[in-house]
Amino acid sequence: MSVKATLLKRHAAPDHSFAIAKHDFPYFLKVWHYHTALELVHIVKSEGTRFVGDNIDRFKAGELILLGSNLPHMYQNDEGYFEEGSLLRAEAHVIHFDPSFLNSALTNIPEFREIHVLFEKAKLGLKFSEHTTKEVKVLISELESLNSLDRMIHFLRVLSLLSKDKSAQTIASPGFVNHFEKTEGSKLEKVYDYVMNHFQEGIEVNYIADLVSMNKSSFCRYFKQTTQRTFTEFLNEVRIGFACKMLMEKQMSILEISYHCGYNNISHFNRQFRKKMQFSPTEYIQQRKAV
Repeated sequence: MSVKATLLKRHAAPDHSFAIAKHDFPYFLKVWHYHTALELVHIVKSEGTRFVGDNIDRFKAGELILLGSNLPHMYQNDEGYFEEGSLLRAEAHVIHFDPSFLNSALTNIPEFREIHVLFEKAKLGLKFSEHTTKEVKVLISELESLNSLDRMIHFLRVLSLLSKDKSAQTIASPGFVNHFEKTEGSKLEKVYDYVMNHFQEGIEVNYIADLVSMNKSSFCRYFKQTTQRTFTEFLNEVRIGFACKMLMEKQMSILEISYHCGYNNISHFNRQFRKKMQFSPTEYIQQRKAV
């Protein structure tokens, strides 16, 4: 990943309230980035690792994700996509729209309040249920052929379906999202950027404290007060999230994965994994196979 989350411009054309595009690439752009526009992504064909805020998880064809304004994210395809001569493709339908495109309607018109709630929930990122995804992907595929008002009405139907999905799951943690915007260019942003790019290495709290020009005790107190968890807990969450991804890929042994995720002691890795996931790494693999 890049050293810093990059601000990218994602805007609709002047005569449209939202922009829709079909991406078809050998692999997705490997850039840790964010933008003011909300982003609705339907993965048509692709597989890899999804980074959203401080969450790391697998993604695959068929998933539907809504990413809120200024939420850092990246889709990283598996290694096979980058091999010479690979025939794999990364395809997705992507819609970008400004959070204020409905303006006061979101709070002043009763029928729009569910959409307002949807946008608020999207600040953490939302993954939608299989049932909603099946309905929405049909509407998305029809959007490009429509013009003007019909296009907008169709898009409102998409937002309405998303807002009614009671099974939608949030992605990033509130601790990350609540402080990302207000700390842009400040201490906490530097910490997040460094961890997301170096969590596979050994990271000392003293080094992180120096990075933000604080002593260790002051930094630990500051981080706990602003994120409601210790720095060590945050680092372990990121590492274990990546370990889960690697366990399901089955390309390394559990010992190799523990070292690859920044742990130099397999016993410590096993303890942290069980603490986070309520299973040992071996039990986790067995549970996922049964799903």
